Amino acid sequence: MNAKDTIYKAAIELFSKSGFDGVSIRDIATLANVHFASIRYHFGDKEDLYNACISKHGESRLVSAKRFLGAEPKNVEDMRLRLGYAIDDVFRIHNENPFLTKLLLLEVESTDHRADLVLKKTMVAMSATYAQFFKICQEKKFIHSKLDPLFLTQSLMGILHHFMRTESTRERLLSQKKLKHNVSKELMIENIIT
Repeated sequence: MNAKDTIYKAAIELFSKSGFDGVSIRDIATLANVHFASIRYHFGDKEDLYNACISKHGESRLVSAKRFLGAEPKNVEDMRLRLGYAIDDVFRIHNENPFLTKLLLLEVESTDHRADLVLKKTMVAMSATYAQFFKICQEKKFIHSKLDPLFLTQSLMGILHHFMRTESTRERLLSQKKLKHNVSKELMIENIIT
C-alpha cells in the first residue's frame, strides 16, 4: 500500500470514530505511520483530506449504481437481478471498509455541511441513478405507477444504511450473521427487493 492509500485508510478510520473536530493531522500521520507533511503534500489541509475520504466512498457508490442500474431492465426478473446486484455491491463496499460507511453516515447526519459539495457530486448523483431506474421500471409497468421513484430510492438507502449501521448490534443481541455472511446477506437482499 502506498503512502496516499495508507493516509486514506487511517483518516477514514479516525474520522469515523472521532468526527472531523476530534481528529488532528498528527493523529492521522501517527496511525498511518507517515510524516504529517506527507498528508499536506497528498491532500492539502484536514478539510481537503476529509472531503477526499467522503468523495472516495461516494464515487464508489456512484460507479456501482451506474454499473448495475444504468441500463433499462428487459423484464421484471432483469429488474430484480439488477437491483439485487446493486444492493449486493453496496454491502460489498461496506464490507471492504465499514469505517467508510460509518464516516458517510456521520457526515449525512452532520449539521456542519462540510462535505455538501462532495455529497452532491456523488451521493445525490447516485440517488438520481436509482430514482431514474425506478422511473423506468414504472414506465415499463414493473412496479406500481403511484410510487414516487425518489421516495423508493431514499427508503432503500435508509434500509441499507440501517442494516450496515446496526450489523454488530444485530449480531450481538439477535444472533444474526454479519453482512459478510453470504447466505444471510442474500436472504436480506431478496427480502429488500421483494
